Amino acid sequence: MKIGIVSEQTGLGIHTIRYYEKQGLIKMPEKDDSGHRAYVPRDVEILNWISCMKSSGMSLNKIKQYTKAFYADDSATCTILLEEHLQHLFSQKERTDHYIDVTKNKIIKFKSA
Repeated sequence: MKIGIVSEQTGLGIHTIRYYEKQGLIKMPEKDDSGHRAYVPRDVEILNWISCMKSSGMSLNKIKQYTKAFYADDSATCTILLEEHLQHLFSQKERTDHYIDVTKNKIIKFKSA
């Protein structure tokens, strides 16, 4: 599939997809007969996952490690990286829950004053 279709399916801009290629986050796709990039469903899958990991705070360096392991079918490394990230997300959630509680208490305080 062409890059425009991949962009639509992932919500990522064409320039972002090309940037991820240059950074080695995804493999360079094969070219079709007319010389255009020819992406496959696995590319869409990894681009969606990159977007998710990036949005959830994973560094591009860690994402690159993950995608390298993903393309190498190295499930052990993928699992380790995802478990580390999941722990980070749980810690982040705890901090966010704390901030929510503090903010709620402040609102209650101001409303009762």
